[in-house]
Amino acid sequence: MSAAALAEAARALAGAARRPHTSKVPDAPRTTPTRRWPRRLGFALLALLLLGALGVGGFFWWLRVPPTDASTAEAVALFTEVMNGATEKRPEALSALAGALDRDPEDARAQLWFGLANLHGYLEHRELPYAIRATRAFEEAAALAPENPSAEGWRAFFAYQAAESREEDMAEPTRELLEAAAADPSFTSFLAAVSLADRPLESGLPQRTLAPLEAAGDCGDGTSWTCRTGELFPHGPEGYHATVGDLRVRLGDLEGGQESYARALEMPAAARWPYRDAFEAWVEAAPERARRFADDDPSNDPEDIFFATGDRACATCHER
Repeated sequence: MSAAALAEAARALAGAARRPHTSKVPDAPRTTPTRRWPRRLGFALLALLLLGALGVGGFFWWLRVPPTDASTAEAVALFTEVMNGATEKRPEALSALAGALDRDPEDARAQLWFGLANLHGYLEHRELPYAIRATRAFEEAAALAPENPSAEGWRAFFAYQAAESREEDMAEPTRELLEAAAADPSFTSFLAAVSLADRPLESGLPQRTLAPLEAAGDCGDGTSWTCRTGELFPHGPEGYHATVGDLRVRLGDLEGGQESYARALEMPAAARWPYRDAFEAWVEAAPERARRFADDDPSNDPEDIFFATGDRACATCHER
């Protein structure tokens, strides 16, 4: 058959397909051609991929801190002002720290301080982006500076808090936190104490936080204040002794706790401590807290074990 004949036959078939049916035989049910399904499925998959991409992009945008150009030293100085009480500058400090990390993502110091700035924001606002950014930053800092026990201490502390909030098995996070406290008593011991002090005394865990915390008391020159007084923590000595006293009261040693409280008020900068009056009232209530801890009714234990709790948490040591 010639090409012309094939074309003519094709035209005839097409015309027949367009003409209305005249047969008395009922029409067969109309069906969607099979070839349309792959096309429709492809469009559906493409739509899902686009939605997924938008979701991922939106998630990262939600987490993102807009960076401003700053060195690590400049960013740390700015966040130090925040810790000293200028909390309105926290967004500016976060952006500066993000900028420092844009300059060098492997700057362990910038990662650690970025984590601290986000933790500070989380303690005030309890918003998830702060927690996610802090977790990532502490993990990065610990990985980048394995020789820095403080970085591992913050990672272990935040990992413990995250596991507790998710109601996971706490054995491994607890072990890591106690190991970090032993390796870095200077501050991780405080993190371990505030994390574990409310566990049942029968577990032995609150007791295990006392030795590392006490080990941080000697600055190496016979004082307990020279190594914890600076721009970042102008009232670190007062906060340190207050915390030791609180832990001793929690463990049933009221006399030892009162001795630590007295030392807090003897520190060189205690007269200028913004929380001195509140702390003196806290000290007066120590016998009642000790009594409630010691009785057989755990339901009436004091809600707060430590003076450095709630709105005072970081401010106890850092506010001017």
